[in-house]
Amino acid sequence: MKFVSRIALLPAILLLGWLAIGPAHAQSPNPKYNALFAPAQKLEDTQPSDAYNAYIRVKNEHSKDPDIAADALLRAAEFASSPRYGTTAAMHVEGDRKAVDALKQLQQQYAQTEAAKVGAPLQETVERRIDQYNSQFISYKLIDALVAATGRKPGFSYWFALLLIAVGVKLITLPLTLKMYKSQREMQKLQPIIKEIQEKYKGKPELGQKTMEAYKEHGISPFASCLPMLVQFPFLWWVYDVIRLYEFHFNNGTFMWIGSPMSRQLAQQYPGTFATNLGQFDMVLLVLYAASNYVTMKLTPSPDPQQAAQQKQMSVMMTIMMFWMFMLYRWSAAFMLYWLALNLVSAWQQYTYIYKPSKRAGASGGGGGIVIPSTTVESAAEKAPTNGNGAGRAPRELTPVPGGNTMRPRPRRKRR
Repeated sequence: MKFVSRIALLPAILLLGWLAIGPAHAQSPNPKYNALFAPAQKLEDTQPSDAYNAYIRVKNEHSKDPDIAADALLRAAEFASSPRYGTTAAMHVEGDRKAVDALKQLQQQYAQTEAAKVGAPLQETVERRIDQYNSQFISYKLIDALVAATGRKPGFSYWFALLLIAVGVKLITLPLTLKMYKSQREMQKLQPIIKEIQEKYKGKPELGQKTMEAYKEHGISPFASCLPMLVQFPFLWWVYDVIRLYEFHFNNGTFMWIGSPMSRQLAQQYPGTFATNLGQFDMVLLVLYAASNYVTMKLTPSPDPQQAAQQKQMSVMMTIMMFWMFMLYRWSAAFMLYWLALNLVSAWQQYTYIYKPSKRAGASGGGGGIVIPSTTVESAAEKAPTNGNGAGRAPRELTPVPGGNTMRPRPRRKRR
């Protein structure tokens, strides 16, 4: 009932907040472009969302003309943030978010225009209004408490709060992660058996059945590592939501080179490429994230050369895909910093629980092998081929491999 009552009071809260902050109103855009925006203005009273899209369409069609494009973004933001955009609280929140998106583009792409100077106070007003709405959520309160606990220091509090969240998520998922690593190690140990089955039943329909029988016989599930990976996706979405709710406060945060005089100079020369605070997109941080993503995937050793080649291709493709996604959506440096911290923790876990044990096993000469029961050998060999006289050949004996307990076939002696 408490939740329902809060939802019922939401329109009143938003209305009081809007009145307290004041209407989001900038100076009138350049009147000489009124004819160009007449179709969009006709839609304002009946189809607000289409009117906003019409303004953005004009911006895209005249992107090479800074004055027209900047004016289109300002008009779109001014309309979306006004009470005319909708009649419900949800529509006003939607309009404010669209207005901020338009104003961010205005500041990043056309910072030298008159429209950008006019839109700066409007952006500040709308951001305050959205932040007031976001402050009611528990996720917002959590990260705000972490930032406040360290004094809201621009060069420390904000990135440190992201690091704490990344470590906390890893600690929560650690039991499942260890289970996944254990499954991967057991899969590596079983590879000699699987490879023998693949060679014997290559191109035969019973290959899949025999492979699954070997997994079942040793108590190994080939899908055991999938569940821990799927469990982490809700945490990724939750962190994205946390950063989105707190996005305007990250404008106060800095990190190493982000916010330095050099970054401010580069941001002026290459707008939208280098960040001056954690609320903006930063190319340097994206490159570091991509490198950490590649290293994290490379630290997982492969059981055989064929899979190693496939894994190498996968690590390259995944890194390129993530790099492209960050470039496309221009996610903030705060979000990239969280993913970078997550990758660094994951890389340490991969090195400690998979890479080092695998290296030690390889150095011992046994590759961390496992004992192959006689039933496995029989099921792997099945019916031995007959010799020329029709008599069945005797199964090859198994001999232990020095340095490990993996059993391998002993070579046959040649008949004289």
